[in-house]
Amino acid sequence: MRFATVPDHLPAGQPRQRGTSAVSTSLNRPSPAPPASTASGTEGSAGPLPERSGRSFEPAVDGLRAIATLMVVTAHLAQWTGALIDKSGRPGPLAPVLSGFVVAIPIFLIISGYLLYRPWADAALGGGRPPRTLPYYWHRVLRIFPAYWLFMVTALLVFDRERLDDGWRILRLLTVQHVQHWADLRSDPGATNWAQTWSLATEVHYYIALPVVAYVLHRLLRAAKGIAPAVALLGGVVVADFTWLVATSPSSPLAPPSLWWLRGYLGFLATGMLLAVLATRSRTGRRPAIVDLVGRHPWWCWGAALVAFAVSNTPAVGSIASAVLTKEEAALKYACQLVVAAGLAAPVVLARGGGPERLLARPVPVWLGRNSCGTFLWHLVVMQVTVWYLFDSDWAQLGTGAFFALLPFVMGLSVLAGWLSYTFVEAPLLRRFRIRSHRPAPEPEAEPERAVKVPV
Repeated sequence: MRFATVPDHLPAGQPRQRGTSAVSTSLNRPSPAPPASTASGTEGSAGPLPERSGRSFEPAVDGLRAIATLMVVTAHLAQWTGALIDKSGRPGPLAPVLSGFVVAIPIFLIISGYLLYRPWADAALGGGRPPRTLPYYWHRVLRIFPAYWLFMVTALLVFDRERLDDGWRILRLLTVQHVQHWADLRSDPGATNWAQTWSLATEVHYYIALPVVAYVLHRLLRAAKGIAPAVALLGGVVVADFTWLVATSPSSPLAPPSLWWLRGYLGFLATGMLLAVLATRSRTGRRPAIVDLVGRHPWWCWGAALVAFAVSNTPAVGSIASAVLTKEEAALKYACQLVVAAGLAAPVVLARGGGPERLLARPVPVWLGRNSCGTFLWHLVVMQVTVWYLFDSDWAQLGTGAFFALLPFVMGLSVLAGWLSYTFVEAPLLRRFRIRSHRPAPEPEAEPERAVKVPV
């Protein structure tokens, strides 16, 4: 499947003390406060998770987002130069190494599901008030649309002026509803300067639906004596998503645009929400056994992710150059992507202080993750200008050597565009117009000699 028209999700970070999406970045990051209390774990566990307020900054999550962003830029440049998919439409020389980079989308979606649902999980399990709906929507608008509108208007004026008279099409693009129309995505090779934004539209549909889903889970978590019913419900969403995908392969009855609709990615978002439930339970009650296991062996999770990533680069999951998969290929590809994305994310959010979390919390990955929204939006424009105008070449014509020569240049310009977007568009607007929407429950004070024990 062509990477530009296959899931390659949009990155992001989070405003200060805000649960965010895959396209958000951190703003005015405070240092994490020292724990006011610790939740007890089972004997022999990896140690208690540090307490935090409902929406405090998690730097390693931005670091994980940075990895996914770099994967997207790398794979798209490989596609543009012909290293991933050659000019005849067949897998290129680097396909056995880079095909699996499409897993960037599930990584972004799991991050988004975790960060956005986390305040609701904190409220349900910690006794606080859930986020207010209108401020939540306002913050999503602030976080997404200003940077997106600047990018989209620029792309339309520079690359698509001959079609500016199509008012309904322009409205669909500006309101991020263009996944409903195949032609709106400019999926033709050589005209892909905004093809990557399909994933932003998918995310926006999730943003709209989340308060309703969170309300149902809130009632379930508050009424139940444990988290089992909520875990079962979210796990059922993953199974249903997997079943639908396999059942509709090798071709979807809903035609090509359905490749980008929300229903095909609910399993990854639900996995992120499940991680939020487990992380919150670990702070407010007895830690689930799976959290203890991840805490003791965080590198095992990354090892499993590496194995699944290797499998996702083999012909067993189908060809990167084809959008049509058999049922077996679709099932294996979904399973591999779920293991990779969840395997990378679980130690970051469930094993605080573990090796993976410390690695991704370093300044460089965090900085890259903070600027990832703009990097994601502008990188295809950078590639198009570089390949078309600087090298006077067509799509997939330059070859593998050009890929390695251009990678530092394109990566640097894309990151620069992301930094400019964050510094001069995203951050100032968030500072100016952000309003308080969530009041986390007060932290219980720790007992003098031992950790506070909260019943399940």
